[in-house]
This record gives sequence, structure tokens and C-alpha cells, in this order.
Amino acid sequence: MSQGLPSFKEKLVNTPVIVKISLFSRAFSGTITDVDDTGFCLASKEMTSALREVTGGAMANMDAPVVYLPFSKLEWLISSQPKCAAASA
Repeated sequence: MSQGLPSFKEKLVNTPVIVKISLFSRAFSGTITDVDDTGFCLASKEMTSALREVTGGAMANMDAPVVYLPFSKLEWLISSQPKCAAASA
């Protein structure tokens, strides 16, 4: 791999995605805000609402939580490429 080229994980930053994780029976949409070697941060109003239900009052004072998801809990992820990039791939 050439240095300077972003990895697949790095390309996901600021990308709208749909993810399915083992904790929930349904998928959630959101935007990946950061990625590291073991997981990623997901800004998702849907997932935040679901987690508020699961955690009860524990998240009550958090204004804008961002969820960190380890790749090990990810069942699948759907992302979208711009049409011009997808056509040339």
C-alpha cells in the first residue's frame, strides 16, 4: 500500500452508513465521525434513542452522545460511494 493513500477505514470518516450490531435486532443509520484500529464513532440519533431506552437515566445528562462501536460487534455495514466513484471502481 502506498503511503499517503487513505485506508478503507479512513475513507469511512464523515460517511453516512447503516450498521447492524449484535446488541440490537435492527439496523441504525448514522455518520461515522472517527475510526481507529479497533472500532469507530457513530453519530446516530436513532441509535442514541435506542440506547437511552436501554440505559434508562444513565444517558439523561448527555447532550450529544457519540457511540463508539468496536468492529468485533459489527454484523454488517452499508456505505454509499458517490455515483461517479462507484462507476469507475
